[in-house]
Amino acid sequence: MRLKSFRTPNFRGWNAVVLHRPHADLERLTRQLDRLGMEVSCVWPALEKEHRQADIVLFDADMGHEEQFPWPQSELPMPMVALIGSEAPGRVDWAIQRGAGAHLSKPIGSTGVFGALVVAVRSFQTHRESAARTADLESRLARRPNVVEAVLCLMDLHKCGSADAYAHLRSLAMTGRVTVEDAADALIEHVGNRSERKQGRE
Repeated sequence: MRLKSFRTPNFRGWNAVVLHRPHADLERLTRQLDRLGMEVSCVWPALEKEHRQADIVLFDADMGHEEQFPWPQSELPMPMVALIGSEAPGRVDWAIQRGAGAHLSKPIGSTGVFGALVVAVRSFQTHRESAARTADLESRLARRPNVVEAVLCLMDLHKCGSADAYAHLRSLAMTGRVTVEDAADALIEHVGNRSERKQGRE
């Protein structure tokens, strides 16, 4: 499946949070973010819950640790950029696990910030799309037993084989403009309600 098209963002008005101790690198970085028209908040030593609403977070990977983040590694609320001065494998690995989709090397220079922001946003979009596809596949897999049950119902109702029954189920889904799984759920519910009404009359 192809990823959605990507348009390079205009960062003007974006809320950027920088998690970094007071330092010359921080000053150089904030100046570049200001020139891009971003609303910049500098925090240290930790992010707060309200920072989940930020459009992007840039964090110091050299002195970073888990307690600085009010959300677990399994969550990725926004694009993130790691600010890295040390190339120690452990630091780089932690930054990646922490959700960094791009990085800026320290000391911060006069170029590279815009490119890092764009890469981080694209990486974040890719992550979100991949997570959505995975969740959809897991949901559909969990509902496969209902599809099988619906096919069996149609085989019994129409006295046909499994291939014809599944084709009929797909036709129902297309007519209703729903997924095969949703059509199966609706069919099972309909058959169940009809069975209950029949039992009530007996």
